[in-house]
Amino acid sequence: MTKPMTHLVKRGYEYTFDPDDQQRRNLDETLEAVRAVYNWSLSVFQREWRAKGEKISYAEISARLTKWKNQPANRWVKAYSSVPLQQIARQLHTEYHSFLNGRSREPVPKEHGEQTQLVYSRAGYYLKGREVKLAKHREPLDIMWGLERPSRDDITSITVIREHAELWKLWIVAEEFVEVPRQKPPECGECGRVLED
Repeated sequence: MTKPMTHLVKRGYEYTFDPDDQQRRNLDETLEAVRAVYNWSLSVFQREWRAKGEKISYAEISARLTKWKNQPANRWVKAYSSVPLQQIARQLHTEYHSFLNGRSREPVPKEHGEQTQLVYSRAGYYLKGREVKLAKHREPLDIMWGLERPSRDDITSITVIREHAELWKLWIVAEEFVEVPRQKPPECGECGRVLED
């Protein structure tokens, strides 16, 4: 009997959650901080490309972001988790380079309320049993778990999505090993060759 093969796959799980007052305020304000970083990063990419014809690496935009956050007028963003701020700069880096390579349209600045997602990598959340606690939150999220949920060790990122003021969702990405049955080689008559008499 052939043993099944194992493959590492990414799998997404979607749940709704009900934030308390502190969480809702933090998430709303973090979305605005992320929007500010997105618009600032976009202005940097555009300025460097249009003035010098140069592409900026993610390492460069990340270093500039640290300096930008330390300027007196921008220090307010430091009250929020740095993880989604870094993630939006990474995302925009990918989007802008895709535009420069002719694969997509040029990104445009976001207006108030247009930023609806926060991406938290492993450094931005804490897991304990069925509890998920985001950085800068006092309490774990009140999640309506479905029948399936990922193993905590497999989770690689958590995305918070604001559908509207009263509907919040979590998109949890996990890397899981799944068994795939080995396919036996086709019989001679199944392989498409014409059999000779």
